[in-house]
Amino acid sequence: MDLSLILASCFISLVGLPHGALDPVVAYRNGLINDWRSIIQFLVLYTGIVASVVGLWILAPVLSLIAFLLISSLHFGRDWRTKISLGGFGYGAFILGLPAWTHAHQVAEIFGFLVFGASSAFPLIVLQAVGALGLLLLAFDLRRLSWIRKLELILLASIAWTLEPLWYFVVYFCAFHSPRHLITEFRQMRPETRLTAYIVMLTITIATLAIAAVSGSHIERYADRVDIVIYQVLFIGLAALTVPHMCLLEWVGRKHHA
Repeated sequence: MDLSLILASCFISLVGLPHGALDPVVAYRNGLINDWRSIIQFLVLYTGIVASVVGLWILAPVLSLIAFLLISSLHFGRDWRTKISLGGFGYGAFILGLPAWTHAHQVAEIFGFLVFGASSAFPLIVLQAVGALGLLLLAFDLRRLSWIRKLELILLASIAWTLEPLWYFVVYFCAFHSPRHLITEFRQMRPETRLTAYIVMLTITIATLAIAAVSGSHIERYADRVDIVIYQVLFIGLAALTVPHMCLLEWVGRKHHA
């Protein structure tokens, strides 16, 4: 049993995952949820998208992995959407692609787990290309970046060079991406609604972890190694949750700019 993998999974689940568990609160604040009927409709649609992503991944793992990498570049780029051009895509592409250049062999191994033993060569090339494109786009926007933003890029690049890919992702996801989202959302809430938001976030996080645990125990019966199961549940689960999460944020963004 890989204790490092278990610890990393705990960080991602307990520190990174809760920012997505706020989605019902985001939907409520933006008028998508206003009564029990709309709550049920929202949850059914959300879980339906999650299940569809998992199903598609099982049917076409390589294409699903590539799509997840591109979607994640767009999603993580939202962190800098007001700082650089193209909605921050250059930032998302760069920080996501870094490990493919600094630890290509380890990334290829993880990708191999996620595509169920199929060749991971092409997804690795795609991620390297995404990272290179991100670097090029950032170079064009370099003058727009404050010294703090430049320092962040240098710091993340150093972490990607020093740590193995999984722990690099843990640091970025838990120390940069998730806190930014949580801070933004809680700042926009009325003080009297924050307790409810905490309860919703905790409830959905626990429910998600319970589903992941059940899924993992089921998959483990057919797997040779527990660590492979953990990687699959962790990242395929994140992919499935990212799609509806990103759809909601894009809808909210378009609504505010309409």
